[in-house]
Amino acid sequence: MSEKATSINTIVDTITKVADQTNLLSVNAAIEAEKAGESGRGFLVVAREIRRLADQTASATLDIENMVRQMQAAVSGGVMEMDRFSEQVRRGVTNVGDVGQRLTQVIDQVGSVESRFAEVTEGMHSQVQGADQIRQAMDALAQNATRAKEATSEFSQAASILRESIMSLRSIVGGEVGV
Repeated sequence: MSEKATSINTIVDTITKVADQTNLLSVNAAIEAEKAGESGRGFLVVAREIRRLADQTASATLDIENMVRQMQAAVSGGVMEMDRFSEQVRRGVTNVGDVGQRLTQVIDQVGSVESRFAEVTEGMHSQVQGADQIRQAMDALAQNATRAKEATSEFSQAASILRESIMSLRSIVGGEVGV
């Protein structure tokens, strides 16, 4: 169970990093668009898209928090509804994949903007990699969730560790989304 808790904490850390980087990119893109004047108008659309993706990342983090709460309630009651949890994880994987596709589209748009935006493009590539890492981590989580059907007695200890991580993440993400 300790490995499962560590795996989920890794996912939470990755999501936090993605949200931080996306918010930073949004601010930088808006500044660069303002500096570019008329030629930066197209890039302003990209800055808005980056901001929207940051909001989606924060929303995905809240979805994970809700999933963890549901798991804790199931363990406390002695009943785990692993099929439902697995479906939620699959939806999370799909959502993260969608975010990755959108980031790829944004990267394509940025490629057509002036060369001074190359630094932002590199950051966005990092976002795509971060989204892929999240997807891979969530795939691993889905596999671990299936195995957890047989280990409900150990899960109570891991759920307590997880609650502390979620509280920390909530305060971090809550501060970043407002930027």
